[in-house]
Amino acid sequence: MNAALAHRGPDDRGTVVCGDVVLGNTRLAVIDTSAAGHQPMHDPETGNWITYNGETYNFKQLRKELDNCAHSRAQAWRSSSDTEVVLRAYGEWGIDAFRRLRGMFAFGLWDERRRELLVVRDPLGIKPLYYYRTEHLFVFASEVRALLASGLVPRKLSSDGVDSYLACGSVEAPLTIVEGVRQLSPGQCLQVRGNEDGKIEVTIGEFTASHGEIRAPLEVGGLRSRAEAVARLRSELEESVRLHLVSDVPLGVFLSGGTDSSAMVALTSRISGEPPRTFSVVFDEPEYSEATHARTIAAKFRTDHCETRLNEDHLLELLPQALASLDQPTMDGVNTFVVAKAVKHAGVTVALSGLGGDELFAGYPSFKRALKVEATSPLTKRLLRAASGFGKFALNGSTQRSKFWQLAASDCTAADVYRIARQLFAPDYVSQLTRRRPSHEDRVRFEVSGDIVNQISELELRGYMTNTLLRDTDAMSMAHSLEVRVPFVDVKVVEFALSLPGKWKLSNGSNGVAKPLLADAVADLLPRGLLARPKMGFTLPFEKWMQDRLRTEIGSVLEGEARIADTGLTAGGVRDVWRKFLQKPRAIGWSRPWALYALARWCEINKVTA
Repeated sequence: MNAALAHRGPDDRGTVVCGDVVLGNTRLAVIDTSAAGHQPMHDPETGNWITYNGETYNFKQLRKELDNCAHSRAQAWRSSSDTEVVLRAYGEWGIDAFRRLRGMFAFGLWDERRRELLVVRDPLGIKPLYYYRTEHLFVFASEVRALLASGLVPRKLSSDGVDSYLACGSVEAPLTIVEGVRQLSPGQCLQVRGNEDGKIEVTIGEFTASHGEIRAPLEVGGLRSRAEAVARLRSELEESVRLHLVSDVPLGVFLSGGTDSSAMVALTSRISGEPPRTFSVVFDEPEYSEATHARTIAAKFRTDHCETRLNEDHLLELLPQALASLDQPTMDGVNTFVVAKAVKHAGVTVALSGLGGDELFAGYPSFKRALKVEATSPLTKRLLRAASGFGKFALNGSTQRSKFWQLAASDCTAADVYRIARQLFAPDYVSQLTRRRPSHEDRVRFEVSGDIVNQISELELRGYMTNTLLRDTDAMSMAHSLEVRVPFVDVKVVEFALSLPGKWKLSNGSNGVAKPLLADAVADLLPRGLLARPKMGFTLPFEKWMQDRLRTEIGSVLEGEARIADTGLTAGGVRDVWRKFLQKPRAIGWSRPWALYALARWCEINKVTA
């Protein structure tokens, strides 16, 4: 298992046996790169051990608090790492310590006195943690592939996981693509122990509010106006970025040229007092490339800017390595693989990303769509619902039309808007591909509160961001031993953003500005022209490439019955998606055949079968 995770931690590795428990670790040294940060790490005072992945950004503050505790003050610190602070904090405060951690983390902690293993994941799900259990066995790791490498987990596809993947383009937690393997949900803590009969007992609890519970609006702290909220947001963002800049190794910033990454560069420059290193991926196709905008920001803040040009030939060259780096199949992720490779090649170990800005500050079309649906009269909704059966039948063939009629037939809640907007394959199409009715086992359902804008924000945060963006970013960056930090996805920033009225995020009295609340918070730092331009999104020119040089590679998989057989999908159904895409690429969308290709290749590479 450690060998399977070597790419995540090339600097050090270790294992330790604690009775019937074995802990392993591969380390990417970021805070205290000396041997004192070796893991698994031991606390001689309590006998506890920890194997830890991530960063606790407020570790210096917690260390000072521990120095004021009589019990902890008697111990000498053996390192300057955040890992030791987390271990010592648990020894002082127990599970309550996890509520105090501000950062991204997933770890296993052996409590020697209680003879209990604790398995913990951060409140926003930035770092992944997977586990597999039987009556007499419990295995956990940062990647599904490490579990498979143990030889203890059958290499069998989960039919529920496949259904979830086809519906969403990635597998929704707690499911995974492998039968019996589960993902720990954000903010959860598993307590694992063996009983007298040698059987494993697992208790699932929440140590802190996950972002499912951060949703409860906070007191706005006496804020009397939107202007005061803008000032407070700026303060929260600066504090988050300041904490995320703590590092003992070289650090850079992803710069796509959009508002979120540009804001990250601006805030980093302001707080660090020196120009950061910035990295962009650019394309020959001007409609996909934001190179001009990225260069404008790089020039304004005098960054050390690096561009990686990606074309079809380069992608074909990188594709085998990129696919081999997928921990689970996904319709996304290759773009992050490319930029992460460039950043690591430049000698950088930590990179900041603007991920999370769209979810928090209403940057997706789903927000305005939900408002439009909410404003539709009850009579119009009833008429559309009545017509939806005919509409779906008469206007099939276009994905957008299909989604329109699905929404018309629904209850038109925020959850319906989000689910249909993010849908990859409609339920009836999933059935055609699998020859079964789509399963809803373990499908995450949760309550949302507040106005419609904040409801969509919560759904985006807990759905697409956690299950696709964060998971892909982690896997594809760590494939290059690069740690990516996401200052927008910070508990304090998220809490504050969700406490504000949704209308403040979509209007500032001026037209044409995307994400106006965020734009106003950084208006003094960024050019107005950049803030006013339409959102592009960081995506590759797949639609064009898949009809050109990529066509042979993808067609060889999707047209081949033998290569589709391991996925459990119908060869005819898969072939039909591919051929429809080649005939009408805009109507079908590139993401559908690409997702089927990624699933088939993932099964092939990892020897997992239906």
